[in-house]
Amino acid sequence: MHILSKCGLVGLVLALVLIGLPSASPAWIFGDVVTIEQLSFRPDAIQVPGDNFAVLVVQNREEAPILHEITSPSLFESGTLIQVLGTGQIEYNGKRVSRILLYPGEEVVIWFYAGKGRSYPFQCNLNGHAMQGVVRAG
Repeated sequence: MHILSKCGLVGLVLALVLIGLPSASPAWIFGDVVTIEQLSFRPDAIQVPGDNFAVLVVQNREEAPILHEITSPSLFESGTLIQVLGTGQIEYNGKRVSRILLYPGEEVVIWFYAGKGRSYPFQCNLNGHAMQGVVRAG
């Protein structure tokens, strides 16, 4: 009974938090999804609300066994990045994320604070790839 009441309380708190959040689109909660297919980011440009938290989900959907990376000096800079989780390999340089490696079928979720008017370019340069994308905070 005690566990049930804790779960009910957690659900109630989560519902109240979500109701109070700005709801311009479901992407605010679930994230903007960028897929990697045929050696490109799709879409290659995302617009998010500025001065707000954003969620970027990157999924490697290549059919061939192609490893991709995500690097971004501006997205991964100190003070911008909040959290990175996923099934890919997250590499660090000290306490900072340096890059994320994704094999086909893997994904990563990146939570960050998007400063208004800022752009957060990201790229994959592994094995000669020249893939580029950008998140723009309006």
